Amino acid sequence: MFKIKFQLINCVFLCAIFLNGCASNKAITSIENAPRQSPAERNQHLSMLNNWQIKGKIGFLQGKKRESASLNWQVKALEKKQLLNLTTYLGINVLQLSSKNGQHNINVDGKSYQSEDLDHLIYSLTGLTLPTEALSFWLKGLAFHPQDKLIYDQITQLPLELESQYDGHSWKVKYSNYKRFDQYVLATKFTIRQADLTIKIRVYNWTL
Repeated sequence: MFKIKFQLINCVFLCAIFLNGCASNKAITSIENAPRQSPAERNQHLSMLNNWQIKGKIGFLQGKKRESASLNWQVKALEKKQLLNLTTYLGINVLQLSSKNGQHNINVDGKSYQSEDLDHLIYSLTGLTLPTEALSFWLKGLAFHPQDKLIYDQITQLPLELESQYDGHSWKVKYSNYKRFDQYVLATKFTIRQADLTIKIRVYNWTL
């Protein structure tokens, strides 16, 4: 398979999204009208959040490679469906994914590619490493495996950091800028690292 290339990258956004990681990653200490929950209560509550959609930006930094795109990701876990779209800041489609029952289809330049291994399919087409299965848990501040390690803010009891194993590699996730969406309090800024790869995600809106 050929590897598509990100074109017309928004350099201003890419710089901004990585510079934001220099700020403190502590969860904010007060969220208006937010429910106070213990980590166990929060995890149980969020484990029932099966349908969600995020819109925002995503940036990748690995060696000399720097890529960024607008992100639109919709998950319907109970129906085993998801839609993922990555576009340049000019609205040019980079990747369009639809999944159902473990079968993944990506459309690129009028051509369609299928696989049961989504992470490998994305990498083969774009050269980007995206831990999609685990990410659907990590974004909610949930462990992907029972042995994952979560560190919580002592005041808010919201996740600050997560250490996880995925696809044979160690990953670290840092959370910041929590906001309330409906009855949930969710992070809107994420820094995800594995070896020399850094993924930055900035969520503008959670739709639940």
